[in-house]
Amino acid sequence: MVNVVDESTSSNSPISFIHDPSSPLFLLSSDVPRVSLFSTPFSGTGFRGWRQNMIVSLSTRNKIGFIDGKIVKPRENSPQFRQWDRCNNMVISWLTNSLTPDIAESV
Repeated sequence: MVNVVDESTSSNSPISFIHDPSSPLFLLSSDVPRVSLFSTPFSGTGFRGWRQNMIVSLSTRNKIGFIDGKIVKPRENSPQFRQWDRCNNMVISWLTNSLTPDIAESV
């Protein structure tokens, strides 16, 4: 675990970030929000194939626990909360960007 000063807080208090590539809380620099994890977004048909592709994509990024409930949200005062929140938001972004706009809007 690496302690890093988070400059976005007013107190500049140290916040612990997990900097371990095997951790589900670790993000690569290539993990960005506006990415679709695969080329064909879900349009309302072919759910089984889309679901399988999503599971494989999230598993390879060690993020499947965010959708199956195995990675539990830490308390807000936990040192890992902000890192968990960031990863969770990334997974949500990947999911919504893997849907057609009309379906994403209804989710």
